[in-house]
Amino acid sequence: MMLEFAGIKFKNPVVIASSPLTSKIKWLMEAEKHGAAAVSTKLTFIKQPFYGKLRMHNNIKLSSIVCYDRRLDLEEGLRLVEEAKKKTNLIIFSNITHDNEDMDGWALLAKEFENAGADIIEANMVCPNVGLSTKSIKGQEALGAGEFGGAVTGQDPQRVRNVIKTLKESVKIPVVAKLTPNVADIGYMVRVCQEAGADGVCLAGAQSSLPLVDIYNDGKPEYHLLNGVSHGSLGGPACLNMAFSQVAQAATKSSLPIIGGGGLETAEQCIMMMMWGATLVTMCTSVMWYGWEVVDRIVRGMEEYLEKQGLTYQDIIGKSLKYLRPSHQLEALEGWPEVDLDKCIGCGRCAKPGHCDAIEMVDDKPVITPDRCLGCGICIALCPTKALTMHYE
Repeated sequence: MMLEFAGIKFKNPVVIASSPLTSKIKWLMEAEKHGAAAVSTKLTFIKQPFYGKLRMHNNIKLSSIVCYDRRLDLEEGLRLVEEAKKKTNLIIFSNITHDNEDMDGWALLAKEFENAGADIIEANMVCPNVGLSTKSIKGQEALGAGEFGGAVTGQDPQRVRNVIKTLKESVKIPVVAKLTPNVADIGYMVRVCQEAGADGVCLAGAQSSLPLVDIYNDGKPEYHLLNGVSHGSLGGPACLNMAFSQVAQAATKSSLPIIGGGGLETAEQCIMMMMWGATLVTMCTSVMWYGWEVVDRIVRGMEEYLEKQGLTYQDIIGKSLKYLRPSHQLEALEGWPEVDLDKCIGCGRCAKPGHCDAIEMVDDKPVITPDRCLGCGICIALCPTKALTMHYE
């Protein structure tokens, strides 16, 4: 099932995010082999400000954080795109940033990648690992030359506007803004992009984050092979609900098509992201953790869902937005949980919540007092056998 983004047809919505997964031609070929429609190549500078090595904090149940990594210099990025256009049929986003205050560098990067065959320019205004790490620790006044790319640009509405205008004047291919979530109002930043002429936006995790620490080892941050730590880019499951909110805000405040990501691991989650307003979905951490088979499962799962439901990709975009309303317009419905005694194993988890006096265990089975129920739904989430369901009055 085809769908369209920024005037380009995609065979499915799956884009592999700019990351170590898109730094080499061998990985781009793996992306295509496993079903991705597109890739965003590894972040490219004219010349990167420092040459890092990939270092990550990984908590498989919670999150990944990257605060140090190697990017590509211009010549490396161009070779990668040229090779990808020869060896794959992928749609290529070229992820670029310019780390000085002038606009000429943005224009140069975009023109060079257009000439190399890129299908879309993705302006990186999201990466927190260049200037934002300095700004987060020492303040705006500490920023020096070479520290204005990535998220530092993405936090400045006028600079965002200027970058998009410059890129649109420099190339004929579509321009997408990849925006930092580390702002007061992401919807406003998306509108700035639309007014400046952007063809779409990408919102995909990257909340400024710090890792867990070893409380028995002098509070040492849980990174391997790194002599310290900086505020880094959040990925993994911790991003997912925040990502839904970011995408929904963008979808309700602009008409730009959206690439949504952050914590996506399953086909069901990707479908949810599209229902919150994304046209395309993007992923990184899940593939780095679990392998390229994640992409196969997501593409296959999404297509099976659509076939069974008799829907197209276009049908599900923004499907959940009709439920959004200001909190003062919400109305609590009356109800309480009911228990299926055949499914109940008497574990007592449902009676544990510290604020609840509606459930008590009698002969190892939960007894619910409806008029005491607050309606929080925690007991339903805790039940390991799905023996509890919400009854609506």
